[in-house]
Amino acid sequence: MTESNEAGSLAELAVFGAAPLFSRARTTGQLANRDPDRFFALASGAFERRWLTNQGPLVQELEERLCRFHGTAHCVTFANACFALALALRTLARPGAKRVLLPALTFRGLPHLIRWAGLEPQYCDVDPVTHTLAPESLARHIGPDTAAVLAVDNVNALCDIDAIERLTGAAGVPLLMDCVYGIGGSYGRDRVGSRGRASVFSLHATKLINGFEGGYLTTDDDALALDLRSQRNFGFGDDGVVRQLGLNGKLNELHAAFALSNLPHVQSIVDGNAERFAAYRHGLAGIPWVSFADYSRSPGTYSLVLLRVAPDAPYTRDALIRILRAENALVRPYYAPPLHRVDPVPASGGAPAVELPVSDRVSREFIQMPVGDLVSVEDIGAISRFFTTLDRRSGSIAGRLRELPR
Repeated sequence: MTESNEAGSLAELAVFGAAPLFSRARTTGQLANRDPDRFFALASGAFERRWLTNQGPLVQELEERLCRFHGTAHCVTFANACFALALALRTLARPGAKRVLLPALTFRGLPHLIRWAGLEPQYCDVDPVTHTLAPESLARHIGPDTAAVLAVDNVNALCDIDAIERLTGAAGVPLLMDCVYGIGGSYGRDRVGSRGRASVFSLHATKLINGFEGGYLTTDDDALALDLRSQRNFGFGDDGVVRQLGLNGKLNELHAAFALSNLPHVQSIVDGNAERFAAYRHGLAGIPWVSFADYSRSPGTYSLVLLRVAPDAPYTRDALIRILRAENALVRPYYAPPLHRVDPVPASGGAPAVELPVSDRVSREFIQMPVGDLVSVEDIGAISRFFTTLDRRSGSIAGRLRELPR
């Protein structure tokens, strides 16, 4: 049974001072740990070999297995996905060009990585259904100063890869894919990870394949893979001589061990996500002012549950987030505010340099709901019943909420 105190009357809501619905936080990350015995066995072997880093046998095995998983010639692992993205952008960027085009509705760390690569972000709008880079917006912005395009697959839909590749190919601009949430999906017959010049994935604990931390890049480009293997290791060549600018971005054996222990269980993890997603759909079906993002073009992993709050709902999206977080359901807004609203902000402090209406609208509507291995179907039942209380008592709850200090 879930650890919960079902909310009944107004006085029992945690936002008004009562005990929370959950005594332990329910979060929005995957946090899978499917075979700890296998992890400890692999880690023990690494300690016995005294080979804990510098492209050890576990890292090599992980790279080989991920190549097969994605159907690519190369997989290059990194200490995290940030290194993979920054180094790939730096390597792929067109000489003399400075702008990297990317969707405004995405992870707020991406502009940092673009700047670490010596480039500047330029934001495009997104498709209203898929929330991915809109080809028509990309077509308006791509130009002579475009160094690269960074397209991002979302959990509810994959990019329109064919249209994006046509545009980047015609302009002679390299395409890098951020496939962190697209893992396991396919663009038609092609697996995610096999299109564009390269694709980047995360092994962070909150992602589908949990390696504690880490990331990797897939590509069929032999020269790019060789170059990035050198850059992640201080720019060394095979002879140990520094051939180019590099850094220490290598994945270690312990993180590889944990990823290897979880990799065989990807389908089981996805099945658990699908079960939770179905429980949300069933449990919230009777709440007229919420719905879900369109998952008809999803990679099918359901590693995020995106709940839409209707404009005429009795609560604002942000008010709902406040209410739920008080109950220890650690929900969060979905990419809000969008990147063009916060980065870069014009020196005058005025309006952003570009208007992207779809990104603005979507960023105001969605909540990321609790998911992953630490959230049970029973927990989702409790959340659903809590929403029923919010719906039935919306007038009194919303009114009292407005009286609370912010």
